Amino acid sequence: MLSVVPLAALTVVLGVLAAAILTDPPLDFPFSEPPPGAPIPSVDLALGDLTLSGRVVGPDDAPVDGAGVSLKERDRPVWTWSSSDGAFALPELDAGPKRVLVTALGLQATAFDIELGPEGADPVVLKLEREIVPPEVPEGLALQDLRGKIDLGPLAGPEGGFEVLFQPLLSPSELGGGFPRRVAVDREGRFEAPLLQQGGYRVILLAPDDRGASGPDLLSTGAKDVITIQHGADGETGELELASKAGLLQGTVTAPATGADEADRPVRGALVRAEPLSVDPDETRRGTLVLGADDFRATRTDPAGRFVLRHLRPGRYRVTVVAGRARRQSDIIVPEGTAVDVPFDKTR
Repeated sequence: MLSVVPLAALTVVLGVLAAAILTDPPLDFPFSEPPPGAPIPSVDLALGDLTLSGRVVGPDDAPVDGAGVSLKERDRPVWTWSSSDGAFALPELDAGPKRVLVTALGLQATAFDIELGPEGADPVVLKLEREIVPPEVPEGLALQDLRGKIDLGPLAGPEGGFEVLFQPLLSPSELGGGFPRRVAVDREGRFEAPLLQQGGYRVILLAPDDRGASGPDLLSTGAKDVITIQHGADGETGELELASKAGLLQGTVTAPATGADEADRPVRGALVRAEPLSVDPDETRRGTLVLGADDFRATRTDPAGRFVLRHLRPGRYRVTVVAGRARRQSDIIVPEGTAVDVPFDKTR
């Protein structure tokens, strides 16, 4: 009973508001329309009918292409660019004195005072007398292109996708230090780093699955076997010639035949993984590569039972094949730049 009274009151209020809205008289605004065919008033831009034309030349009187030529006319800017023969034209000007500003890359900007008579003026020659000598770049901050080619060995293939990382030997806070630079490697192993800051770098080759990371380095076989370069006028120039040290493991996984006259059956979808094994501490002290967790690789067999584990740095690996409940393991040594066949057959 208590909720009925407020609901009834709300209904009365809403009814009063609706009646007031519906009974309000329409707004009486005097709308007017322009007569049909009324002319649009013209706008007087107050443009002149004279043209200032001529050519822009440099200190050697050669035409300057792409020079900016500008002036101010009745508080509005008038500008253009010179063509390949140095020609320019500034139209819609009034008679009177003009101050023309000319700017061009590598030349000092110059202002020219020109009198434009009632009949205009003959073509003028605007000569930029002085070249701008760029300041000397401090040693270690200059930029220089760097190109190279990497022999991918058994890793070469139509898929490509490798990446080269240039890791500066100095930190960014040191003079001559820079930031890491990454460039793509094409299918033939070529790469290009345009405008790479001069300085010392470690060069790292990354597999397609490791792009954006800092390892594993496929150019390295050990802690003391890394590629460093001195990029710059006093360092290495021309093209870098590098070679990948990585190899691969390949093989076929089969299951025993069910009948005496049947051949072994390929196993499709078997998991194949290669896990790095630790090395002897004495070898580590001699700079031999210590494989780490990032050297782990895995794949699955194709419909024919074949598998390929690519981008493996030289070292010892434990290769494991898992197919259903069957499991096989084998310790394999991957030599430098070699494709190794793994004899995994008759998996039970």
